[in-house]
Amino acid sequence: MLAAINEIGPNIGLVYIVIIAVAVPVVAIVDALVWPPWAFYGAGSNKTAWVIVLVGATVLGIGVLLGAWYLVGVRPRVKQQARLLARGRS
Repeated sequence: MLAAINEIGPNIGLVYIVIIAVAVPVVAIVDALVWPPWAFYGAGSNKTAWVIVLVGATVLGIGVLLGAWYLVGVRPRVKQQARLLARGRS
């Protein structure tokens, strides 16, 4: 049992990389699905396009890159537009 635990030790970095590579695109896809389409439009983007691109990139293995781009660059603008437009609708 201890031998098996010791063998995992050096590979823990690889485990973290895999977790991040899976988590970032999944979080980005779920986040893109949550926001309303008009928030994307207000931010100068398109919800359908982002969901398709994120899913496609994840299947192709580059989801972590585009997921990070979405979460850092697009999501803040969408969130801001959703808040601004929600206030205007109240």
